[in-house]
Amino acid sequence: MTSTNPVRILRNIPYGEARIGYAGGAGAMRAVTLAFDAYLPASPRSRPAPALVMAFGGAFHRGRKEDDSFPTAGAYGPNTAVAEYCRRFAAEGFACFSVDYRLAPDDPDPGTTPVLGRPDAVPMSRIDEVRAIMGLPPATARQMADIMEAAIDDVAAAARAVLDRADEFGVDPARLVLGGWSAGARCALYAAYADRVPCVGVLALSGTMMADDIDRYLSPSRPQPALQLVVADGDVGYVRDGADPMAAAMRQRGCDARVAWVTGRDHWYAAEAITDSGATVQAVLREALRRWTGV
Repeated sequence: MTSTNPVRILRNIPYGEARIGYAGGAGAMRAVTLAFDAYLPASPRSRPAPALVMAFGGAFHRGRKEDDSFPTAGAYGPNTAVAEYCRRFAAEGFACFSVDYRLAPDDPDPGTTPVLGRPDAVPMSRIDEVRAIMGLPPATARQMADIMEAAIDDVAAAARAVLDRADEFGVDPARLVLGGWSAGARCALYAAYADRVPCVGVLALSGTMMADDIDRYLSPSRPQPALQLVVADGDVGYVRDGADPMAAAMRQRGCDARVAWVTGRDHWYAAEAITDSGATVQAVLREALRRWTGV
């Protein structure tokens, strides 16, 4: 059951600047301000709240921090927007942040801290579909890797901004969780395990991390944030097929990685969809947050 406690929403809080108009390094780039929306418990708290930073989905091409639900995309109705998850968990006592990041139409500067070990091998099937829907020409895997690098940088920067401003938002920096759906989940995974944003766990709704990068960034000798992966049995092919091997590889490297399967649904599932445990997606996420933050 979703709490009905009041939530205070603060819109368009700047967390940094980044450049767009990359054109393969030859563009006349310009700076843009990046922002997030904060969903905060309205009731006074006796101690700082755990924080949840979430990134929206949309194949790195569309979606926004206010809404990444796509009512006509799947066969079962709209997915639950990341902003709605933030609102619901803020009502339960978490300080939540829905993060904006640069997208493919922005032609973002990929930066100088690449984390994708095989940029020529990033999965393209869903990206090709979305580009066709948007009337965009095909892109190469290398071009998409540059766009992904920018998005990962932005999500990592947003999470660090929350940590830097913990007192302002009433956040406990020792209880930060990263999360997201689809492209946003991939950003959260790489921000946590490759960029090493200090967090206690990752909520990855239909996210994926390449096997080579798991080898590169996760080590049994280093403590790892926990992972709760949620995947639908009718999900995007590479997400569905890679979920169990990905979690197994992460467990071998010391990560408490768990997978919940959404039954009878595709990539666009709602928070109320039922998983293989009999619990809803929202309940699975809520239980993971309880394990990691004690709330």
